[in-house]
Parts: sequence; structure tokens; C-alpha cells
Amino acid sequence: MKRNLSKLFACVLAVCSVGSMIGFAGCGTTTVGEKIDKTKTQLYVFNFNGGYGTEWLTYVKDRYEELHKDDVWEEGKKGVQIFITANKANAQNSATSVLTGRDEVFFQEFAYYYQLKSMGILGDITEAVTASIEKDGRSIEDKLTPQQKAHYGILEADGKTHYYGIPHYQTYGGLMYNIDLFEKRGYYFVNDPQGTNIEDLFVYYPDDVKSAGPDGQLGTYDDGLPATYDEFFTLCEYIAQTGDSIPVLWSGQHGGDYLNMITRGLFADYEGKEQFMLNFDYEGVATSLGTIVDGEFVKDATSTTITTENGYEVGRQAGRYYAATFLERLMTTKRYQGPNANNSTHSHLDAQDDFLYAGVDGETPETAMLVEGIWWCEEAQQTFEDMEVSYGQEYAMKNRGFGLMPWPKATADKVGEKQTLYDFEFSMCFMKPNIAEWKKPLALDFIKFANTDESLVEFTQVTSTPKALEYTMTEAQEAKLTPFGRSVWELKKSADTVYPISNKSFYANNQLYFTNLLTATVNNYTNTYSTSFLNGTATAAEYFKGIYTYRKNTWRTLN
Repeated sequence: MKRNLSKLFACVLAVCSVGSMIGFAGCGTTTVGEKIDKTKTQLYVFNFNGGYGTEWLTYVKDRYEELHKDDVWEEGKKGVQIFITANKANAQNSATSVLTGRDEVFFQEFAYYYQLKSMGILGDITEAVTASIEKDGRSIEDKLTPQQKAHYGILEADGKTHYYGIPHYQTYGGLMYNIDLFEKRGYYFVNDPQGTNIEDLFVYYPDDVKSAGPDGQLGTYDDGLPATYDEFFTLCEYIAQTGDSIPVLWSGQHGGDYLNMITRGLFADYEGKEQFMLNFDYEGVATSLGTIVDGEFVKDATSTTITTENGYEVGRQAGRYYAATFLERLMTTKRYQGPNANNSTHSHLDAQDDFLYAGVDGETPETAMLVEGIWWCEEAQQTFEDMEVSYGQEYAMKNRGFGLMPWPKATADKVGEKQTLYDFEFSMCFMKPNIAEWKKPLALDFIKFANTDESLVEFTQVTSTPKALEYTMTEAQEAKLTPFGRSVWELKKSADTVYPISNKSFYANNQLYFTNLLTATVNNYTNTYSTSFLNGTATAAEYFKGIYTYRKNTWRTLN
């Protein structure tokens, strides 16, 4: 749609300048770099050039090269050249070429740690992880959560813990909302409704006090936003009734993937960190299990101790059921959806363009919310730039009001519980094991540099998203974020983030199985997508039972 002309123009430019590029693989999978400077030592760095882009890495490159411009690593050469290769070959697609390829340090996603370790393509980066890199003496290891340390730190025969990879960026999906439109149309809930009509539930006057939102506290970042599932759909109904705006937009081509992000995210948020991690550790007491009785979820009267013997029982967690009810209501209520919700040619880029041009170009209807991942602004950077040229500076990314909506809670009694965010893409930084021995210190030093607080903050400022390490930002640093970036950072600071990782051998042997959280078997049909069932094919209750059926039937095949 709107992006097509700019994409075509970009392709033409790339073809014209292909002589100065490392290579050309078509739009969306370009290779980024420059000519090799034979007067310098090269470190070859691969970056997965997906939604987060490569701009963040060029900033790291420039600072590192300037810092080490006088260093000598090879006789007759001075300085370092960080030579970046960027394309969309994820770790699963490119694993077999790591040992034979030129790249030495990798920033990847869908990098399944234990699987790659068993393939022998991860080099030991313990020195980079444990060395002090900050003025206060902190190391990368100090920036890992206990869960991350347990997963990435491997106790070996020498009695020491070794690291072969570290987490890279955070990835979670959700509902992006148009703050500017919410302000303009009054799509915020009022704290003290003065009537019973639907319009009475929302702010009207500028001095109306917004409701407390999902965190249950007035005066915080989520004021006025839906506190519960019911409030969310009341908001959708209010938007639909006005006839001026589309409530929720998503890509018809990738709806399965993007709506699955909604289901997984709501599931994790309902369960909270401790209960959700039972899906990966299989050690602990499950307190939210239940069954369907007369079409409704009924919680077990007693808790269940979970082990590897009965781990399939977590398939009955309440969060799965309630998340399914949310998606069922969204998918089966057509007036809440964008016009291309079932259009198989409508890409995620088209959906982003629709969201950005909505109410601006005179033909695209205003749209309140977009189902996306937090990387979407970086992915849509070209559209932001095009709109700034066409419509003025107010349409630049830094000036447009978009936010990441906190998860509404399934029921009123859950309001006030801490938000839980699910990071699902297994992003990882690692080094190849067969890098030249003399160059290994350079690679390890670059990994340290790319994970200093300065680099982590810079990444967040460039991409509007967090790295998957523990760090803080000053008020001055936060002020440099885009409105969307501030929204994501504010939510991250107040939430728990959970990762689908574990150090348990049962998990390591069956990692892909455990990350398919939504796979179900209903009427002898099995699918990993919740959308395959909740579009009217099955009820939320039937789908919930199907998840348990699949897990129980396949559990004994695991090792």
C-alpha cells in the first residue's frame, strides 16, 4: 500500500549502489557494510536485520572504532573496522554456516541456546560476561536475572560456570494504541461515571479524572486504559458505535502469528512470573489449574505439585482459558476489526502503514489500536520519514503519540496485580568457536563494549525498545526516547519479564515442544495457532480442553 513506492525506490537505489555493498539480497534482506579497509583489523559482526534493524549496531560500531583507532592488532595495521553483515537469516536458518562463514560475532534471534551449543557453534565468552565493564565494577553477568544466569551459565567439568551466549533484545507483542487519537476522541475511561450509557463511561471534559487503569492506582502511566477484559471490549464497542474509528487492526497475512502474541501475552500476565515458569521448569506447585464444567472454567479445589512426570497438567492453567476467551471475543466480533483482518495479502508492513496513515491521508479510517510487536516503530521508520516529508514535522516518529497498552486483567479481582511481559524470540549474542585465537580478545572486548550501560541505553533510544539485560536510565536519558519508547520503558520498569528458558535437562531436550504454549488438538485436528480455533471453529472452552488433550497425548514422547 502506502509503503510500496518507497520500497521500490529503495530497491532502485540499492541496485544502483550495489558495487559499494557487500552484497544485495533484495529489499528487506539487504547486506549492510562498506569496503574493507586493508589498513585496519576487521572484526566481522552479523546482525539479524529484522524489526529492530541495524542502525543501533552502527552507533556501537562508530564509537568502538573511534575508541580503538590507534590500537594495533596486526603488524602493519592500525585501528579496528567493525564490518557488519545484516540480513534476515535467523539462527535456525544460518546455524550450519557459522563455522565456515566469515562472521565472528553474532546478534541473532530464534537462537535456541542448548541446541546451538550441542551443534558446536558457540564459542566460550565467559571472560566477556564475567569481567568488569562499568565504573562501579559491574559485569554483564551482574546484569542478568537469576533465570538468565541459570540458563546461560553452564557448570562444566572444571567446576566453573561457563557462558556461550547472552541475551540480546527483549521481544514482546501486544496492543499498540494511538495516544493522539485517544486524547482527541476521549477513549479513556472516566474515574467517576455520572450515567449508565456507554458514552458516560469515558472522559468528555479536559478536566475529567481518568480511571485507575490495570494497576488500580490513580496518577500512574496507565490511567484511563482498560482495567479488565470487559472494559477493553466496552472500549471497542464505544469506538465501533461512533463509526469514526476502527477499534483494532492487524495483518491479515500474519494474523496467526500476531494474534498468538496476544494470547501468549495475556496467558503469561494472568499467571504471573512464578506460575508461568512452571511451563519450562516443571518444578513447583500449580495454583490455577481447572477444568471446564458446563462450558465454564472451574478452578481445582486443591493445588497440584508439578514434576516432569505430570507436567502436562499445566495445560489446564487458568491463564490459557481466559486468554482464549479474550481472543475469541476479538476474532468473532467483526465490527471491532480492521477491513483486512482476513486478507491474506495484507502484510504486517501494510498494517503498520494503515495505522500510521489512519485519519491523515484522507482515505484511511482512524484506527485506535494495532496488534504488533514492540519493534514496530523501528520497522516502520521509512513510513515515518515519508510522512514527515509529506505532512510536516508533527508526523515524525519523535512527535507522534503511540503507546504500548498494559494488559487488561481477566477479572476485576486481578486488577492491581503486577504486569507480566513475555519475551518470546530467543534473541542472543554469541561468538563462533573457531575464531582465530589472536582475534578472540578483540571479539570478547567488542561483546563487552556492546553491553555496557552506555550501549544498552543507546539501543533503547535508537529502537524504542529494551535490551534483555538489567539496566536503568536517567530522566535525561528517558527524555530522549520517542513517546512510544517512553511508553514501553515505563511498562517494562513496572513489570516482570519472563523468558521461555530453563536450565533443566528435560527442558533442554525438548525446548521447541515447551515453547509451543498454545498447541491444541480439537476434533482430531492439531494446530499451534490459537487463531485456528478461536475464529468460530471452536469455543474458548473447547480450545482450552484441546490444549490439555494435546499435552497429555504427547507427553510420553518427550525425553
